[in-house]
Amino acid sequence: MKILTDRYGILIWTILLSILIPFEARAIPEKPDTQKEIGVKERLGGVIPADLVFFDESGEKVTLKSLVDRPTIIYLSYYRCSNLCRTVSGSLASIAGGFPPGPDYRILAVSMDDKDTPVDALKKKRDFFAVSGGNIPDDGWRFLVGDKDNIASLASALGISFRKSSDGFDHPAALILLSKSGKIVRYIRGEMFLPAEIRMAIAETAANKTAPTVPRLLKLCYRYDPETRGYVLDALKVSGLGVLFGSAMLFIYLNYSGRKGRRDGE
Repeated sequence: MKILTDRYGILIWTILLSILIPFEARAIPEKPDTQKEIGVKERLGGVIPADLVFFDESGEKVTLKSLVDRPTIIYLSYYRCSNLCRTVSGSLASIAGGFPPGPDYRILAVSMDDKDTPVDALKKKRDFFAVSGGNIPDDGWRFLVGDKDNIASLASALGISFRKSSDGFDHPAALILLSKSGKIVRYIRGEMFLPAEIRMAIAETAANKTAPTVPRLLKLCYRYDPETRGYVLDALKVSGLGVLFGSAMLFIYLNYSGRKGRRDGE
């Protein structure tokens, strides 16, 4: 009788555990992948997969091949982001207002969040077009969404690594310049950009010149002004560079004059 009771007890516990364990597993929320590294691994000279499929802000299915038909600035963001993504897109919008994309180049924003929808993309497009002053043609800056596989394939091809976090995504800030053949020709890293470096990058992309990351030498003469939310000429830095340049020229002149005097004395 005791053996029978023990057998029934084991059976009851087995049934209870088979019910409770799956329920407990379902109740545990998905944890962020904190082990995955984030960053940019430049793939200069690489070509992005042209057959990747996304949806634009109007809900229309598009391929990268149909959009990358001119020099293109492409970057990954997500449309719920209120910090880094907003800064990057806002900086681009302020530049695009004075140097609007169109026949010469195009901007593509691609969401890294497969939960983003064309409705989310359209809202962001309207927000940043308003920031730009309304000078951007509708086809000049497209906002795309897609599924996990296409997003992952694009990120891998671009060398962009990101990870899901508790409140969104951890990701780097970088613009990638593509030639009209889909070739990666330049990276511009950072959150804020100068009109001069964007114009220079577009010109080099149009010439299909693969080059290292845009140097930040331009920013040696500028500083960020939080009041105007833009870059302004830094007189101190400019004067410092002027002194260095003048000192170098003086050194070269004195060195050359000294050698010439020695030769004349001989």
